[in-house]
Amino acid sequence: MYKVATLALLLTSVFSAQAETIYTGDKINGYPVIKKLDVNDLEAGKHYRFMFQGASNGIGQNWYVPILVAKGAKSGPKLGLQAAIHGDELNGVRVIQQVFEKLEPAKLSGTVVAAVGANPSGMLVNNRHWQFAMDSGSSVDFNRIWPGKEKGNSAQQHAWLMWNNLWAGNVTLFVDMHTQSTGNDFPLFIYADYRNPQVKKMAELFPADQIKKDLGEKGSVETTFVEHNIPAITLEVGKPKLYQTDLIARSVTGVNNILIEQGMIAGKLGRTAKEQQTYIGNSMNSIRAEVGGFAEILVKTGDSVQKGQKVAIQRNAFGDVLREYYAPNAGKVLSIGDDPMRESNALLVRILFNDPSAKCADGC
Repeated sequence: MYKVATLALLLTSVFSAQAETIYTGDKINGYPVIKKLDVNDLEAGKHYRFMFQGASNGIGQNWYVPILVAKGAKSGPKLGLQAAIHGDELNGVRVIQQVFEKLEPAKLSGTVVAAVGANPSGMLVNNRHWQFAMDSGSSVDFNRIWPGKEKGNSAQQHAWLMWNNLWAGNVTLFVDMHTQSTGNDFPLFIYADYRNPQVKKMAELFPADQIKKDLGEKGSVETTFVEHNIPAITLEVGKPKLYQTDLIARSVTGVNNILIEQGMIAGKLGRTAKEQQTYIGNSMNSIRAEVGGFAEILVKTGDSVQKGQKVAIQRNAFGDVLREYYAPNAGKVLSIGDDPMRESNALLVRILFNDPSAKCADGC
């Protein structure tokens, strides 16, 4: 009996050691630095602010990500929010700030954890990609390498640390916030894997303009969570490098709707996809520049287009027409390239539509 009790005590100690918030003892701007988060050992009914220690850079210093936590007075689901996995995509930062301004941990059931600026490397140079200092400089799409590698390059290590030491065990559902890339524009738009009923429900709790039924992108944050049985969506909040008040407000409504639907906060659902009359498609066509030149886009995001409709004109520096571009199918304008200077293969217009074939039922 003594040996059994001793073994149980040892196992308990091991598991407790593995599952705890690990503080480095440092502070940045007055906020404690953590290497690992475990929301279970935080005191209930409180707000927390941390700096999460990520990968090290070329001069041996670490990248840090600001973390917000609202630990509810009662147990419940754990919602994760993340912004700026791409460094130039900032609307989500304000969404998270506004969500946390209204959260009252004393009235919250469950926990909300948010990473504000997951890609500090890209943010500091106004670029969507993670920046490397090695080999005279290069970069990688930080949303294509998840869940990362423990002994990979700095981007892979940063993703691995966030996946294993920040998100693992701390979330049961997730919203990854993006915008279009610099020089392009989105409405309020969602990628969602409709094969998962909970993902579908989450997506339609947002008053989005458009939703794409989507099979996911290997290595993306959203797909990595879904592959690990954690419902997740990618929320695209308009344009990069700009706060858009309406899109931010509607995104906050969607997050609050999730909190209400999950029983985490009290209240009535706000506007959802049903009231917004969200357009839901399963396929996209991207019209891209065939040559370099100055593009005039003839449609706006959200416009309905018909097959054969002229959607863009491209000219040279003298004003001579180089190319005219036409919609290959009917649908809704999902995205446009709103920077007039367009190189070959740059996006001009992207159209979301519904492909009736059985193979595209869940997304193409």
